[in-house]
Amino acid sequence: MTGVVAKIQRDDVKRRRAEAVTDPAAGSVVKVRKSIHSVESGVRILDALMQTPLGRAPLREIAAAARMSRSQAHRYLLAYINTGLVTQEPQSGLYSLGPTALKIGLSAVSRLDVVQQSASELRNLVEAVGCTVLLSIWGDHGPTVVRWAIGRRPLITSLNIGSALPLQNSSAGTIFLAFQAPPKVLELLEYERASGYGFSRRELRRKIKATRKDGYSIVSGDVIPGLSAISVPVFDAQGWPAAVIGLVGSSADKTFLCQRNIDIALQAAHRIGTAIGWNPLTGAAIFADANRDYLDSLPAKQRA
Repeated sequence: MTGVVAKIQRDDVKRRRAEAVTDPAAGSVVKVRKSIHSVESGVRILDALMQTPLGRAPLREIAAAARMSRSQAHRYLLAYINTGLVTQEPQSGLYSLGPTALKIGLSAVSRLDVVQQSASELRNLVEAVGCTVLLSIWGDHGPTVVRWAIGRRPLITSLNIGSALPLQNSSAGTIFLAFQAPPKVLELLEYERASGYGFSRRELRRKIKATRKDGYSIVSGDVIPGLSAISVPVFDAQGWPAAVIGLVGSSADKTFLCQRNIDIALQAAHRIGTAIGWNPLTGAAIFADANRDYLDSLPAKQRA
């Protein structure tokens, strides 16, 4: 028995030595955590998919972004398809993040202060207004729906949790265009406009100016025919939009886009903002940003 114990102790010493390296600068031993290299490599595949503008890409682009060969990237993608982390479109062959990745992302998002603080406010909005209420945050592909409270009046829509909203013609997108830090929105805005999608620079500037002045944005039928929306910003402690509250109703309801509903949404956003550290007296951080009128930095061909 003593010999067995001694062997275990010797093996333990070897293991700890293998996990330690000497730091030449400090002249001391620093413990290094052992990891599974293949998992770290695989994360580069997922990161490459997250960085693609459309959220989907061919094998060659994924492999290049992940800094590995196509055959190696392909093996990882097949494993991720089997686990639901990745999906592949049958016709185009393009890869995108799958339902398991979405679940993981939403689970992490649900732990954000703004999402937790908004839960009761969204339910109260449904009771007060009766319509469906959404919460969107800024994701890798722009405004992304992360919470959904169904209203008393059912709506037929293709939107759901995880849906990415367009920047230029959704009310949530307009809020981010107006109040988000310019570097965060400029890349996606350039991509949309390079695809021939969106408004003229003059009209876009007018929308942004009006949204900053009013503190909210409204649209009717711009994203989904027959639906109208009111969106208001929820600011964080620094004054940047941590989220956007959206009220969605039928365009046939002529009373939906009324001042009462706008005021109720604004009040809810203010309460959530103050709960996560925002001071209403400081307002929005964008007004202190010297580069807030970033439309002038768009490529010349996109400024028309």
